[in-house]
Amino acid sequence: MNLYLPLKLLLALLLFGLSFTVKAQNETPKDSISNEQLKEVVITQNKKTFTNTNGNIKVDVANSVYNAIPNTVDLLAKLPTVQVSSDKENITVVGKGNPLIYIDNQKVGINDLNALAPADIKTIEIIQNPSAKYEAEGRSVILITRKFSKKDSFRTEISEVASFKKNYNNYLGLNTSFKKNKFEWKANFNYNRLNPWESHSIDYQIQNADIASKYDVMAETKRKQYIFGGGLFYKINDDDYFSFNISSRLRTDTFPINTFTYNKNQNVENNVLTSSDNSSKKNFVNSFLNYSKKIKAINTQLFAGFQYSNFQQNLATVVENNYNDTEFALSQNRNQKFNVDVYSGRIDFEKKFKNEMNLEYGGLYSAAKSKSNTTILDFEENKNTALDYDFKEENSAAYTQLSGKIKKISFSAGLRVENTNVIGKYKNRCFGFD
Repeated sequence: MNLYLPLKLLLALLLFGLSFTVKAQNETPKDSISNEQLKEVVITQNKKTFTNTNGNIKVDVANSVYNAIPNTVDLLAKLPTVQVSSDKENITVVGKGNPLIYIDNQKVGINDLNALAPADIKTIEIIQNPSAKYEAEGRSVILITRKFSKKDSFRTEISEVASFKKNYNNYLGLNTSFKKNKFEWKANFNYNRLNPWESHSIDYQIQNADIASKYDVMAETKRKQYIFGGGLFYKINDDDYFSFNISSRLRTDTFPINTFTYNKNQNVENNVLTSSDNSSKKNFVNSFLNYSKKIKAINTQLFAGFQYSNFQQNLATVVENNYNDTEFALSQNRNQKFNVDVYSGRIDFEKKFKNEMNLEYGGLYSAAKSKSNTTILDFEENKNTALDYDFKEENSAAYTQLSGKIKKISFSAGLRVENTNVIGKYKNRCFGFD
């Protein structure tokens, strides 16, 4: 039987069916074509967290992971060239020493940073070579700019951060904001429960003199922090605004310090166990009143600000010693009180010229008054000592700064004049007691 013809016919049918299937899949009916109208197109762009301009580092906090850090001091500790001490009471910039710290256009201190929520920060700029606008004492400036909403909104955020280092630490925060038309209101509350731990020991010997000494000291702190903050912002128009901000931090500490000391001087040996019970209170409040206006007639931006701060600290300490495993005996009872009030006002002008020239000038006045009181009851010497110190300081300053660009060359020149008057009065009273 000749199979060639049937196979040829079958092959032709298969090729025809394959061609038909491909054509059917590639053809689209005319009535299936439709047009859709897009209601919204969103274009997103990832902003750089760090930018470097003329050696100054600027950090975009609002659009980065940094805004999730529990407090502002810890945030600064993570930035380039910034170092924070272990007790979080001192900030330095590598190679520049202690920086001036500014929130918007107002000079602040470490306590203001503890009362500022990272969620309210827009940018942080580390200025390595500050202009004459800033105080002469600072070789660097940390400039913090707050953020404000552009759209009407209401927002509330609750954050909870728990961390384990040597001990357990807890940070609880509440931030809320409300904006309607030209008015914006912000408030924050934080409760922090911290348990820092410190220990230090030393052991040395002088064999030729038969002398040996060693000690071991440990401090374990239980700290409560209550942080409050609030602010009003009113935008008069595109160039002018008025703002008022107030912040407070209440802190209580209990930190027993135990020290074991061993001394040997030839045949004389002593073991001393020292126990000191310490309790401390630190209360801080700060307020700003700012006004900014553009004087269109002379194309000049005006800024005027007033600031008031108060800081109070009380420390009570009871010291006991136990010599050579006998019994504890009272050694000292110390009480320290400190209060300071600070007032300051400043005015700044900034005028821009068409040829990229920028002229800044302004003045500052500040006054501070503090009182310190310390009483020491020495049970071993049967003596009571009282120390009082009063302090007053007044500062006034004026500055001018001209900067610009000529072709490809940028320049900046400024002059600042400061005057400081300080009066300190010290009293020392010493008397015995029964």
